[in-house]
Amino acid sequence: MKRDPAPAGLAAVLIIFLTSCASLTTGGGDKAFASCAAYAPAHQVTDDFMRTFNSRNPEAWAATFHFPSVRIASGNVRIINSAADLDPFGNLEAGGWHHSDWAKREVVQCGPTKAHMLTTFVRYRADGSVLSQFDSLYIVEFKNNRWALTARSSFAP
Repeated sequence: MKRDPAPAGLAAVLIIFLTSCASLTTGGGDKAFASCAAYAPAHQVTDDFMRTFNSRNPEAWAATFHFPSVRIASGNVRIINSAADLDPFGNLEAGGWHHSDWAKREVVQCGPTKAHMLTTFVRYRADGSVLSQFDSLYIVEFKNNRWALTARSSFAP
């Protein structure tokens, strides 16, 4: 009896698809995307974003963005056209902010040139007490020969 090769071929294609860097959502957590091309860069870009943000160095912080960049927060969509449009430090410091850190980062969709990362960031006072905490979505892309942030959406004001 001759076997139909279609089921075996279909199974092989399905395995390749499910284990590739395709943009799939998963309930299995961040590590499910560890082999995806955008996974490590997404973590590196967000590491650099937070480090340079806390350094209060606008030029270094701006280097973590693609321009134009989009920020969705406080019921507004803001197009950030250049580094000159980035200046959050004064307002935050006036409200008691000292530094921020990631409480959570999880890649939830990933492809060869883009990752979507759910994050939770915490704003701290100088004494280490929590000032505020917000969930957000960061989009990291490879464009113009580099990885950087293209868009952010958060529940922060």
